Amino acid sequence: MRLLRLGPAIFFAKGNLKISGELMKPEEAFKLAKELETIIVLGDLAVLIKEHPWKVLADLINFKQSLTIKPAAPIIIVRVPDVKKGMMSLKEKLGGKILEPREAIIKSSPSDTLVLITEKPLTRALSFEDIKGALIVPKKFHDVYRILVLEIPMVMIEAKPEWNEIIIKLYDTFENYRENIERLVLTIEDLDLGLIVAEGWDWDYPRPLLKVPVYKLKLITWESPERIKFLLKGLEYKGYKRLCDIDVIVEGEKLSWIHVGKFSSKFEMALKARKELESMLSKEVLERITELEEKLFKMESRNQSEPGESGEYGK
Repeated sequence: MRLLRLGPAIFFAKGNLKISGELMKPEEAFKLAKELETIIVLGDLAVLIKEHPWKVLADLINFKQSLTIKPAAPIIIVRVPDVKKGMMSLKEKLGGKILEPREAIIKSSPSDTLVLITEKPLTRALSFEDIKGALIVPKKFHDVYRILVLEIPMVMIEAKPEWNEIIIKLYDTFENYRENIERLVLTIEDLDLGLIVAEGWDWDYPRPLLKVPVYKLKLITWESPERIKFLLKGLEYKGYKRLCDIDVIVEGEKLSWIHVGKFSSKFEMALKARKELESMLSKEVLERITELEEKLFKMESRNQSEPGESGEYGK
């Protein structure tokens, strides 16, 4: 789980800007910007430049553009499970002043550091509406960043003292573990579902005298176990084709699909989970998962028997 990242560099400019780039609303530029890309704001419009600010500034100087530029403060974006509690904890540790995000960006100076707060995953592009609070800290960027790196675990605990500890077990009838483990870990990391704090091999006993190998990982998360179970159901199946078994275990008990929501069958749940996964996963990760699944289908087709109900042991 990623808890902090850098934001784009924002410059307010006046004058004639001669640089290639599409004019758009500043909010749209913010949504499209990645870490350390550059937004130049010109009145009510902005240009997003897919380069780090040092290169952009060098280009502006070297091409002798007649501009007056005012940099906003460098931006650090922090993800917290509770905005109000997280903001109070950050203010206590960093000092500074809480402002509305737009006002904070406009009023900040390059000698400040701007901490923006969101509840959304930091692995995704963030719209301006996703930013729920801002803290202007009158300290140098490196000092603030150093404090945050050390203090962010405590901020998370203060914002949400109770976290869910979930065990996830993966079993594959055909023992194609490498591909299935990669699909599982890619999904958890890309959707920022939690912190993987341990993983490795274990044994499970689905029936008396039946011992099977499973891959197990421990996830610490503020997502509900039911939400995790639902999303991972979308990895168990593709259509009606079973790829693996994934169990979600909370306090030693397997969470059954019938406790997740009102679904007529586990196949209906899997289809809806798959649809949601495909809408949420990044393009790059979805493409990789698709490649892995095509490989799994080919490997399974070489087996004489197809996995069916006899290969299932999870709930």
